[in-house]
Amino acid sequence: MIDIGLVALTIVAYLVAAAWQLRFAPQNKGRLSKRSALLGVIAVLLHASVMGAQVSSQTTSALSLVDASSLAFLMTNIATLVLLALRPLQTLLIGLFPLSALAVLIAAIGPDTASPLALQPGTIVHIAGSLAANALLAMAAMQAIIVSIQDRRLRAHNNLGLTQWLPPLQKMERLLFELLLIGFLLLSFSILSGFLFLNDMLAQHVAHKTVFTILAWLIYASLLWGHHYLGWRSRSAVKLTLIGFALILLAYYGSKLVLEWIL
Repeated sequence: MIDIGLVALTIVAYLVAAAWQLRFAPQNKGRLSKRSALLGVIAVLLHASVMGAQVSSQTTSALSLVDASSLAFLMTNIATLVLLALRPLQTLLIGLFPLSALAVLIAAIGPDTASPLALQPGTIVHIAGSLAANALLAMAAMQAIIVSIQDRRLRAHNNLGLTQWLPPLQKMERLLFELLLIGFLLLSFSILSGFLFLNDMLAQHVAHKTVFTILAWLIYASLLWGHHYLGWRSRSAVKLTLIGFALILLAYYGSKLVLEWIL
């Protein structure tokens, strides 16, 4: 049974953390607000408690589409907050936290369409790798959108608003490729573990998921190769990053949408 009060607290914490960072950043050259970070940690802990209640009630079932979306945002938020100690990812919080609040709300009121699933140790390893890869690649996709906005503003000689307090474009691009590399390595592990531990990677009902995931892997591999050897930067990086992440979304959410809502 989901605690509606806990869900409400989680949503409020996410929204207030995002709003505080949005207010703080323009006046402080884009730096991270400690209050926003603290509220973000509280929101993530509350979110984890909500997910814990949902998962414990589905110990023999796969997560439904809405629950999986909520869990994906939770993993992305954890990765972002951890990496904030090393990299300037605070701009992502302004968009990530409100989307997380929406995911928590939809998961709380959405229908339960979970299907039976027996979780073996190998399956858990594969799922953990997939979630971690998706979290990093989601961060890369959001970073790519910010880089795209920044690049367009600079080309138009319009250094106002968001771009006025962002780090230099070269630094933002470097951060994008760091996220892409880590996400790519985790995606590679996820695909390899799937073939090692799962028996149905090419079964009819999940074949499209495997195909879309491998296509995304090829897109990311091409992008990283092109960046290293051909010097691909802003526009090519943004375009291929978003295409790759769209394929990841199709692979996972597309299959769940078909299996749970259509079939």
